Amino acid sequence: MIIDFHAHLVAEEFMENLRAGRFAPTLTSEPGTGAPPSSLKVGEGDRWEVMVVRAAGSGESRSYLPRQVSGVDLRLAHMKNTGVDKQILSHITAMSFYTLDAGLNKEISASLNDGLAGLARKLPEKFACMAGVPLQDPPAAAAELKRAVGLGHIGVKIGSNVAGENLNDPALDVFWDMAVSLDIPVFIHPGDIIGSKDRMKDFHLNNLLANPIDTTIAAACLMFGGVFDRFPKLKVVLAHLGGFLPWIRGRLQQGYLVRDEPKACGSEAPETYLGNFYFDTVIHNADCMKFAVTTLGAGQILYGTDCPWNIGNLEPAKDIPGLSRLSEEDRQKILVENVSALYKL
Repeated sequence: MIIDFHAHLVAEEFMENLRAGRFAPTLTSEPGTGAPPSSLKVGEGDRWEVMVVRAAGSGESRSYLPRQVSGVDLRLAHMKNTGVDKQILSHITAMSFYTLDAGLNKEISASLNDGLAGLARKLPEKFACMAGVPLQDPPAAAAELKRAVGLGHIGVKIGSNVAGENLNDPALDVFWDMAVSLDIPVFIHPGDIIGSKDRMKDFHLNNLLANPIDTTIAAACLMFGGVFDRFPKLKVVLAHLGGFLPWIRGRLQQGYLVRDEPKACGSEAPETYLGNFYFDTVIHNADCMKFAVTTLGAGQILYGTDCPWNIGNLEPAKDIPGLSRLSEEDRQKILVENVSALYKL
């Protein structure tokens, strides 16, 4: 059985709430018109929509919602074509909503979580799910996480920052404490990324570079900010093979050894905490995959696709770059065993 832990889907139940105006006027949906954006190839005649967010003080933002984001029939067909037996579903990053009113985001998060939990109960052989939480209100996030796990969620997905605040903010400790007490992994996916409105606005660099940069910032802040000292049993999964962490770890370590600033929170050297991290396979380069397995260990890497976005691993699971260079034992760890153990499948 091949298990993809990094897959995004929004249940039709939530989409119906969105279309019906349950979260209006802040959050609404419009039918897509004209040619769809290029983040996916949507077949002729396929439905696509636009999610419109109107937040006080931050203007209007619009996110593309192709049918692949909510179409279970399309997802099952894609899984069959790529040899994936099961996916652990999480909401799309544009639906984290950390800049919105916390009360509204509690309602949105609950609707997203209810929808995915219902789908996982309906098709348990194909889907499991991880929760989203209103992280701008850490006690509410902890409460929603506990509720969602009670519904069947087996992990939680959060952004790489909370409306621009780094993840070592002590206010988040109530959330980390809940994740540890429930013994579930926390999947960090870049969102509200650095530089997207200035030097990263061209060439799709907001995704190609800013996404992995923001993940790296999140990881560094967890290590230097003492989060793992306060919660040594915290298990964190990083998207896109950890951003730049596997390649920049030596610089972080050297900085800790020779500078005072990285020691400001009393943390240990960053190499001390690498065992708290797990990494997905979205790197698109065989040499990089081989390097990651050699330096991090095959036991820390989980197969993930970032489905349905075209920047992800959308090829057959066994054909992802670098996998064929590994031993059969390591391939099994990455495709099946690691995610099964971490998410208790």
